[in-house]
Amino acid sequence: MWKVAIVSVAAIAAGLYVFRAEVPVISEVVRDSSSVKVISKPEYSQKDLAAMTPDQLLEMQSVALSAVRDTAGDAGELKSLDSRPDFVSPAEWLMLRAVAGRNAEPEQELLRLVNLLRFNKQLEALEIASDEREKEQLSEAVLSRIPQRIENQEMSVEKAQRIQLRIISAMYEDEDRIRSRAAEEARRIGSEFNIKAS
Repeated sequence: MWKVAIVSVAAIAAGLYVFRAEVPVISEVVRDSSSVKVISKPEYSQKDLAAMTPDQLLEMQSVALSAVRDTAGDAGELKSLDSRPDFVSPAEWLMLRAVAGRNAEPEQELLRLVNLLRFNKQLEALEIASDEREKEQLSEAVLSRIPQRIENQEMSVEKAQRIQLRIISAMYEDEDRIRSRAAEEARRIGSEFNIKAS
């Protein structure tokens, strides 16, 4: 976990340096029953985040990862964004918005990037989880979201199958059940899974 956290802080620091020019703002939309309000001020400015210590940035990352773990049972893709999701740290949000702002369709790109980040964080949380219920929920969440990663061309079919098999092998002890579930998941990504019984 600490390796990932240190890499995250280094990436955030580098991102804040790279994006030190003015960040294109993608408006956050807050919906209520009567109207749509537009909020264009981010939670933290680049200057605020750049002034933070590595420990403060690590704490932000830790809180965001905890949010992924707390919602392990929610396997669905986000369909829209009204504001920064809890599983995205303020520093990540600033960078994702900056990257998405350079795209021809910034709102859609931001949504794609947020869903990809969530998937990667669920995968990371699964690798460090010790609670069996949490592992099961995260396993199902990751498996259910792999087809979207393929559709978005964020992952190759081969890599997806390696992840699927690793997760499924940890979920089940029975080889027939592993083969059956692996074949089922492979079909969901338009592939085949064939291992002959020995």
